[in-house]
Amino acid sequence: MGHIFLLRKQAHELRMRQMVEEINLNRLTIEQGMAKYKVLTRQTVTKWLERVRQEEQQRTDPMKQATKEPPPTIVEQIALKADELAGRVKQLEKELEQSELQILYYKTVIRVAEQELGIAIEKKSDTKQSNSFD
Repeated sequence: MGHIFLLRKQAHELRMRQMVEEINLNRLTIEQGMAKYKVLTRQTVTKWLERVRQEEQQRTDPMKQATKEPPPTIVEQIALKADELAGRVKQLEKELEQSELQILYYKTVIRVAEQELGIAIEKKSDTKQSNSFD
């Protein structure tokens, strides 16, 4: 019994959609559609026209948004990544320069303290270490 109701409902919806399509394509007027598809009130036809229009709008809105901003191409993605990495390199270079200045500062403080106090603060190693900061 439920299957028959479902089939009737689907058949009715199909007929209403056919009517709306014909009206939208200007093949029929609303009155001609009412007569051809045996619809009793103009209100029913206008409800179906509005329903189909809203469904179409819901389908096309995401498509419009997608076409407004196309996804970045591979070249654009690579360029963005390169800019990002270049910024990171500059930041790291700045940090390295600051670290080198700090090391130089601390070495200078230690040397001055050694000279003024007359004691060895830095640990002398048996193996010769190369200092790139001297």
